[in-house]
Amino acid sequence: MNFRKEHTIYTAIWAMLYASPVVNIYTRMAGNPRITFSWGEIFHAWAFTSIWLVMFAIHNFLLLPILLKKRKTGTYLCLSVAILLAGTFINYMGRPKHRHIDETRMEAEWKADSLAYERVAAVRLGDGRYCSPQNPMRRKPLDYQPIDPLPMLGPGELVAFFGGLLLMGMNLGVKLYFMSQRDRERQKIIDQRNLEQQMEYLKYQVNPHFFMNTLNNIHALVDIDPERAKTTIVELSKMMRHILYEGSKKLIPMTREVEFLNLYVQLMRLRYTSKVHINVDVPPQLPELKLPPLMLIIFVENAFKHGISYREESFVNIKLRVENKRLLFSCCNSKPTQVQHTNEKGGMGLQNVRQRLELLYDDDYTLDISDGEKTYEVKLDIPMQTRLPDAEAENNNNRPNS
Repeated sequence: MNFRKEHTIYTAIWAMLYASPVVNIYTRMAGNPRITFSWGEIFHAWAFTSIWLVMFAIHNFLLLPILLKKRKTGTYLCLSVAILLAGTFINYMGRPKHRHIDETRMEAEWKADSLAYERVAAVRLGDGRYCSPQNPMRRKPLDYQPIDPLPMLGPGELVAFFGGLLLMGMNLGVKLYFMSQRDRERQKIIDQRNLEQQMEYLKYQVNPHFFMNTLNNIHALVDIDPERAKTTIVELSKMMRHILYEGSKKLIPMTREVEFLNLYVQLMRLRYTSKVHINVDVPPQLPELKLPPLMLIIFVENAFKHGISYREESFVNIKLRVENKRLLFSCCNSKPTQVQHTNEKGGMGLQNVRQRLELLYDDDYTLDISDGEKTYEVKLDIPMQTRLPDAEAENNNNRPNS
């Protein structure tokens, strides 16, 4: 795509350059009826422009790769100067009577120039100068000063040299701009792939962490109530199916993530006694919005792990709301008076979810953790999407039934 844009710019520039002699002669004809259309003048201008075109092509296709790909700046500069000098020399050799300028011919052409000659109504004086006949004493005589430039330093050669330099600089600037565009696109693709790999790594860290905690819960239920342990194994299979089929996706419907949370809470209810109060406040009807899988379970799991005590009254309050396509989630738990021996605050799970939030939402999220004297509360505010990517939607259609 950038290749087409780049060469479209070049084509437009050269079209304007080749059209400029025609536009110029028609403009002059409109201002002076004595000037007639001349194909010879136009072909001469096109021949001059073609020198630039050849210089541009050599610079674009041969010299720029030396600079941009091989990084040979010295070679590039030397060859660029050589191309400019060669173009200037070709223009000099193609000019009629290039060695000397005929002063008599130039004076005759100057007098024949209708615009300059008629404007001053020139009258020749004895010393060869011209002045206005209306007031020859007051008006400063118009001196004819023939131009006798040194070889290869005439106006045409200077235009050829600096015009070629300008075109080569333009070519370099356009090339560097589109190269930077391509580099940014490639870097964006690389960053996206790195992002996906990091998120997959973090998710697969979460899964074993969660799985080990759930097995510990089942182990405790086996001693407390074997029948309940059997029911818990069935619930666990549903949860593991969620991790297996939903955890590998970028986004899942919010209803499935809430179902997964309810299964986990139900498993926790089987384990704990009546001293533990578990409240889940979720709207009965949830909108068709999507969020990353296994994003909320870490907070709930952390609340049960660090906020529940068998010896005293404790609670876990989970609340979920959706406002303006943003998920407002909070999880508050009590803190036991007797200090439990656990890992650093928040554990590995919270560290992982922080990294996932940074990778997914950059600055468009809020994670507020309040560690009070008696309570520990997490509040999360993240944006939600209204539809799945096409590939994800196809995978959902192929998902096996629970």
